Amino acid sequence: MLGADIAFFSLGLAISSAYTILPLFVHHLTANNEAVALIPAMRALGTYVPPLLVAGLVERRRHVLPFLLKVTILERVPYLVLAGASIWLAASHPQALVAIFLLMILIASLGGGLTYPGWLDMLARAIPSDWLGRFFGFWSGLGGLVGIGGAALAAAIIANLPWPGSFALCFLLTFTSFIFSFVLLSLGREPARTVRDLPGDDAPVSTRASLRQQTHDVLALVREDGGLRRLIASNGLAGIATMAGALFAVAALKRGGLSDAEVGAQSTVLFVASTAGNFLWGTIGDRFGHRTVLIYGSACAALAAALAIVAHGFLAYAVVFLLLGLNLSATMLAGFTFITEFGPEERRPTYIALAAVAYAPWVIGAPIVGGVIADTWGYLPVFVISALTGALAALAYRLLVPEPRRRAKQVPAIESR
Repeated sequence: MLGADIAFFSLGLAISSAYTILPLFVHHLTANNEAVALIPAMRALGTYVPPLLVAGLVERRRHVLPFLLKVTILERVPYLVLAGASIWLAASHPQALVAIFLLMILIASLGGGLTYPGWLDMLARAIPSDWLGRFFGFWSGLGGLVGIGGAALAAAIIANLPWPGSFALCFLLTFTSFIFSFVLLSLGREPARTVRDLPGDDAPVSTRASLRQQTHDVLALVREDGGLRRLIASNGLAGIATMAGALFAVAALKRGGLSDAEVGAQSTVLFVASTAGNFLWGTIGDRFGHRTVLIYGSACAALAAALAIVAHGFLAYAVVFLLLGLNLSATMLAGFTFITEFGPEERRPTYIALAAVAYAPWVIGAPIVGGVIADTWGYLPVFVISALTGALAALAYRLLVPEPRRRAKQVPAIESR
């Protein structure tokens, strides 16, 4: 059930791809590249900032599934709102629709960010550690296989239905897929976790750590764990490398010679690559360690941006989106598996949240800066910066970040103070 939830959620994301369909939607409403660049920024803001707020709550619960089912509604309902708003506002109030669109993307991402530490910790408890990569790889890959059909369906809808009904239908199909995902998640079984302070499911108010105590706890963790500090720095480089990803679709349209339909078809290329990458990276991670996945994933980001500097035509951009798909699947898979092994089990939610929050400024700021640079100087400098930082991230993961399987038992749990 927990795996099938991933597959259906992936299908929904494929139909309304953040790298093809969503940028095209905004491009129909405004010619401002900064608005397009805000898509990954809003998604990153919602995904990576909130986890640290709920990590302490997760660590004090034996079961988090009831909490997840309440909060994950925020991830799903915005796409239903977008479907209706697209029909009603696209022609008469395009600027208002842009604002509503960005707000809905932010709300959906906030739902994901608030559930992320508990969801990932729950899966790490449910799946043996030496199978975790293959579990995520198989179910994400299966979701990608279905997502290939979803991306092809989205491309066909965009090519054959008039604006804005085509995009409204994509949003509605995404919401429908998310409904199936929600039901499957609710049917999952969650093993009880070991809590640090309490024997029961939830901590009473009197025993909950204050914000000051939690902050002191997190700072102590960072201060005492050098490997975690180097991981955070390397993630920063990888975050900057995401600057180009949001602009590939619009660049293909404006300078690559592709039509709307051809850019929509790149969704299929993207999800074929992501699907193949999920199966590939899951096996590689379980066999050679999930740091290897981060290294090669960052290299794919660098190659995609480097090729985009000279790319023209459908085939060239197909390679760009293929490399982007491999990068996205590597980043997603290693993001799930790598950090779960990095520290003690009882501190896992805090490690997950801290890695996410530290990644946030870079992955939020880089696309916004990239949009400003693209509007001012064009796409070329954006692609150059992404290529260089992607290459540096690959080197940093290889030379500076420890392999978690060799160091997890050496990192002591830092008790809350």
